[in-house]
Amino acid sequence: MSSGSPGSKGFITLVIASGAAVLIDALAHWRPVKTTEFLALLAFSVVASRCRVKLPGVTGSMSVNLPFILMAAAELNMAEALVVGCLSTLAQCLPSAGKSFNLVRTLFNFANMALAVGVTHLLYDSATLRAGIASSQLLLAIATAGFFLVNSAPVAIVISLTEGKNAARIWANMFQLSYPYYLASAGVAAAVVSLAGNITWQAPVAMLLLMLGLFHSYRRYFSAADQDGAAKPESKGILAAN
Repeated sequence: MSSGSPGSKGFITLVIASGAAVLIDALAHWRPVKTTEFLALLAFSVVASRCRVKLPGVTGSMSVNLPFILMAAAELNMAEALVVGCLSTLAQCLPSAGKSFNLVRTLFNFANMALAVGVTHLLYDSATLRAGIASSQLLLAIATAGFFLVNSAPVAIVISLTEGKNAARIWANMFQLSYPYYLASAGVAAAVVSLAGNITWQAPVAMLLLMLGLFHSYRRYFSAADQDGAAKPESKGILAAN
């Protein structure tokens, strides 16, 4: 992330402080409930987070850990879901060999993920929504939409404040690039949520295999798109996406 304007620095600080507050509060009230499911989703989400696809036209990446994060938000308590989301984001932000580590970018992504997971968990467990919606799949779809909005809007705002671009257009471009991925991730997670019983190791394995197929498809497509648009300037302020 570039140094940016005072406005962007202030917004980044706000996001980091807000995400930290959400995470600290949840951890302070953590009562382990589904330890096996938690460890399984954590392990597979971290593995999936390293399968990253470079988005064309921006200096950011997208990993295939989202179904595991959505599953955690739906099936685990708030603290466990936050740990799954935040640690997998930290793993995603770790640089490959030969690349430098950006602390501010990592802190922003870590905190932004805490906010997104927190909203997702609240939406899925909302008594108001559950009173009018009986379908767990539809609830998860609504929660996924909330996740995308909270996860992507701050990134678009940072780029807008840093580079003077239109935030709405930046967000619309992010939506266009990632919509199929979010749709597939929500579908995979919803299918597992609809299964009866606890989450065993087989479900995360099946999810990982499905998302690896999507990862290879995205990587091939975006690699070709990135070569076609190599002459176009990139947005330097964008952060890792999910």
